[in-house]
Amino acid sequence: MNSYLPTEHDLHAYADGQLEPSLRDSVERHLAAHPEAARHVEMLKAEAQRLRAALEHVPVSASPARLDPFRIRREIRSHSRRQWGIAASLLLTLSLGALGGWQWRDIDMRKTYLPMADATQAYRMFASDEQASMVDVRDDDPQQLQHWLDRHFVQAAPLPDFSAYGFKPVGGRLMASDKGPAAMVVYQNGDGQAIVYYLRPPGELFNFGSGNRREGKLLTQYWRAGRYFYAVVSPDSPQTLPLQRAVEPGRPLS
Repeated sequence: MNSYLPTEHDLHAYADGQLEPSLRDSVERHLAAHPEAARHVEMLKAEAQRLRAALEHVPVSASPARLDPFRIRREIRSHSRRQWGIAASLLLTLSLGALGGWQWRDIDMRKTYLPMADATQAYRMFASDEQASMVDVRDDDPQQLQHWLDRHFVQAAPLPDFSAYGFKPVGGRLMASDKGPAAMVVYQNGDGQAIVYYLRPPGELFNFGSGNRREGKLLTQYWRAGRYFYAVVSPDSPQTLPLQRAVEPGRPLS
């Protein structure tokens, strides 16, 4: 059984009489068993004959070696391979450029990204005196609010108890984050001052650790525990200072 499969280069060389003797028999057996390949070789031979006929009456001095039919076809194939190589190089360059661009974009975003900025924004939107009533669930029973969180989040941390600092939960609201649902629970003290407890799933790009940051008169303290990121957002005031000192990022609240 002839398992030899000649390349296009082998077929061109055979048609031009330039094939190595060691391969000629194998090519001929292949052509005998594959009529389509044989017809292709006949077409190559006819093409070579037409080229030779066109050059037959050209003076020898005007017929340099570069006009040899076999050399012409070989250079065409070489040119084609170079074009494919250039195209592949361009594609690789463009791909690397795009990848590098996305990497620089990610680096730039990391430099300017503020951890748990959505928690701070949630406070501004829903925890002011005018907006504190805009919650999905209005309930001052911590156990009921915990059940509400458990319906939307898998293995969420227990709802923190801030009653020792004068703050009790009044309701909760579902939010949206770049990686799925988030939630905030609003706490208020007897003077109507509010703080926000916030949780959200982690993102693939911004997996930060624990810490705190200040924006104006708001302090956002954040950490990760289990499946989620958590934050407590509170305004600066004498009433919130003991609570801020008690919230230690990196340690689950109880």
